[in-house]
Amino acid sequence: MTTGCTAILVLALTLPAVADATDDDHDAVRRAVNSGKARTLAELKRVVMERVPGEIVSVKLDRERSILVYEFRILTPNGRLVEAEVDAADGRILEIENE
Repeated sequence: MTTGCTAILVLALTLPAVADATDDDHDAVRRAVNSGKARTLAELKRVVMERVPGEIVSVKLDRERSILVYEFRILTPNGRLVEAEVDAADGRILEIENE
């Protein structure tokens, strides 16, 4: 991943108004990661990159059906934009769109 993309990724995860996530969601993720109940973003990124190779262009945090979900947008080598939703707790890929 290039430095520019890393900066975007870091910004996307630290801004208080990312997607539909609230400050409480971010705090919940932080507590879950610290207690071992959720995977780190680095681990989730590896899971996604194994399934959808390319460059991560954005990440957002959302709450779906009371679970925290990360949505990764990946630009594939052939120029397609793919979205992968990942359960923050167990790293399970919930959905991949435009694969």
